[in-house]
Amino acid sequence: IKRRQNKYKTQLMFLPTIISITFLFGGLFTDASSEGRKHNFLRNGKLPIPTRDSTHVITVTVEEDHTLLGGFERPKFIEREFTVFDPAHKRKGEAKRPLVLAYHGVMSDSETMRQLTQFDREAKDRGWVAAYPQGEWKYYEKMTNWNGAGCCSQGQDDIAFTKDMIDYIVKHFNVDENEVYVTGVSNGGFMVYRLLCEMGDRENGKPWISAASVHSGLLGAWQADFSSCSISTDTSLVHFHGLADPVVNITGKPEGKQELLPFAPVTNAEWKSVNASIDYVAEAMCGSNAITSTSNPTESTTCHQMCDGKVEYCMVEELQHMWSGCSDESLHMYDPNHATNVDATKYFADSFARHSSKKESELVKP
Repeated sequence: IKRRQNKYKTQLMFLPTIISITFLFGGLFTDASSEGRKHNFLRNGKLPIPTRDSTHVITVTVEEDHTLLGGFERPKFIEREFTVFDPAHKRKGEAKRPLVLAYHGVMSDSETMRQLTQFDREAKDRGWVAAYPQGEWKYYEKMTNWNGAGCCSQGQDDIAFTKDMIDYIVKHFNVDENEVYVTGVSNGGFMVYRLLCEMGDRENGKPWISAASVHSGLLGAWQADFSSCSISTDTSLVHFHGLADPVVNITGKPEGKQELLPFAPVTNAEWKSVNASIDYVAEAMCGSNAITSTSNPTESTTCHQMCDGKVEYCMVEELQHMWSGCSDESLHMYDPNHATNVDATKYFADSFARHSSKKESELVKP
């Protein structure tokens, strides 16, 4: 393990037009299974030293599937980084806690995702642990991204990285392996769909991912083939999307060659629309895509529930490629209507809590 003072700086090496178009794209399935991988992150037996603000920056060595994929030959081992926020610290004898993982968008970084979503706040309030994985940049034009499907790079094995990251945090931060929640925006949202499709179950028969949320991402595939997508019936999903999103449109990927995208593979990829993405998940979870109820948490937001609430999607009027409720004007995904739109972070956290086996009253809070 290496402990470092982060931080990745967002690589803004492209024209402003390309930056605005590509800042938060994401993708879904392609990597081969990572079962049977070796964990190499405890070779020196040392744990990260906590800082005063309970933040740990951790590097793990991940064993990847050593194949030629997407035009890239993977190295056998690669170092990957993530940030863990543990507000209550590990204490022996206390109840194991839920973990939420938050995946950033393309050309962004873990620290920006932390600032954008404010899941640290939810971790403090609920007695959870929050972690922010860092996307890889070596495989495509040195732009940070996730290998979801349909966008953006097919180089890195992000399934193997996610499993190693979860195992590490479970072992060293008093986390319940059966209470792992994932969320992602744009490229990170595509990645969350891929995790739902391909992570599968642990040896105890329970899914790696117990609950998920997506903001401004879609269900995608590299070659219009969704056969590798197998979603557990023991998980849940909430999807948020802006009706005015010009980057990841609710109708799916535009047809034809994507001239403005720096990720060439996207041209031949498949993106389902928001409705088709949700329908696919609902049919996998409960065998039906029927809407069972509808709610309006605000005047601008309409949410539809399916599978008796296990699947939900919320459409936000006038919202572009932004995080609903973000009030930080310094961020690219700032929501100018944050005062009247739903706070997506709290909405997602509430959904995770509803589908959790943990009672928040049992969890230690700082």
